[in-house]
Amino acid sequence: MTPLKKINIMGGDYEFTLNISGPMDNYDLNYVPSNLQDLYKKILNQKNFQISEFSLSNYCMMRERGICQMTAIPVFVNRGFRHGIIWVRKDSNLNSVTDLKNCKVGIKEYSQTAAVWLRGILLEEYDLHWSSVYWYANKIQRFIPPTQANVNLISGDPEELVINGELDAYVAPRPLDIKKSPKDRVLRPLVNDYAEVEKKYFEATGIYPINHCLMIHHHTLIENPEIGYSVFKAYSKSKEKALKRKLGATLLPWVDRQWSEVIDIFNGDPYPFGLTDINRKNVQKLVEYLHEQKLIENQIKIDDLFTDDSIKWSE
Repeated sequence: MTPLKKINIMGGDYEFTLNISGPMDNYDLNYVPSNLQDLYKKILNQKNFQISEFSLSNYCMMRERGICQMTAIPVFVNRGFRHGIIWVRKDSNLNSVTDLKNCKVGIKEYSQTAAVWLRGILLEEYDLHWSSVYWYANKIQRFIPPTQANVNLISGDPEELVINGELDAYVAPRPLDIKKSPKDRVLRPLVNDYAEVEKKYFEATGIYPINHCLMIHHHTLIENPEIGYSVFKAYSKSKEKALKRKLGATLLPWVDRQWSEVIDIFNGDPYPFGLTDINRKNVQKLVEYLHEQKLIENQIKIDDLFTDDSIKWSE
């Protein structure tokens, strides 16, 4: 019997990845929970890997710039709504998203997918253009921000600068401040009822914004042309088991709500895989945002981002 070929898959430590490892078709899949910040730095520096989770926006930017050594498969492993990631001091006089015009807003990484989604939503839903905000970002950026974006590169921590009153707001999915007890927190979400706002956004658009996608290194794909579908099946089976466990910390938004209440909103599956119509719409919207925000010069065709055979995959 021919031994199975070992394939390492790197990504976040999620509930739905607990059962990835093991035999699938001709492969012995080995899932390696990883620190995403270190993982992304490795990929951005063109280090070798086999299969890995990666930022969808940064992938599009690398593809368009011709510096990409990987191809995506339609396994979307990280999603998040973005209305609730703007933070201000509790004593701030900012109470609406539209109040951010001409304000100083801190963000660590300007090109991160969460920020691309947020800026697109600010423009589409609140008529607040990203060029009307003064952005303050970490000095070292993955990509040089466009000149129209008014990005000031700083050495200090943007969150600390907001806490100290030097900046007006901070954009982050999970600021360190929320790890404190409620009475000790300095920050509050700018959109107070963001869960309801995000729910209405999903009901209107069908979009649960995709942040990260699985990538196959070109060397791995050339040597294993069928590997994509095998990994797709492994993720689908592992997610199915996770949904049966009904543990939603890494599957659902608004984890303070009842599982049944939230899962029904997504028709039983908040993380659909494959190039379904709704996933195409999701990715297309992100590509449009990247183009409008001057992060890519030309819009990319969705099918060009994924392996050739992935168009026929379904769960």
